[in-house]
Amino acid sequence: MKQYHVISAKNFGYESDLGDGTYDYFVFPADEFSQSDVMGLFLGITKYTNKNNNEYPYTAYEYQGSQYCNDLYGKQYYEILYNGLFNEDNVPFIP
Repeated sequence: MKQYHVISAKNFGYESDLGDGTYDYFVFPADEFSQSDVMGLFLGITKYTNKNNNEYPYTAYEYQGSQYCNDLYGKQYYEILYNGLFNEDNVPFIP
């Protein structure tokens, strides 16, 4: 049975404003990618936010995969979550 790594990538913005678009989901075949491979496709980048006339750094993540989900290449995310390894009949619903 084929297995897949599932990643949830949180988009920037308030959840109430994003609606069903809060997360983008990525599914990678485990026979082609390891967990570290798929997590490595999201490059940590330092961004800054201004609050009370001060700049505060935080880490955002940019998708660098070109083989899968290449239409999202270069898109930046607020948070990346590794959801786990799933059998093909148990992969969570991907909208």
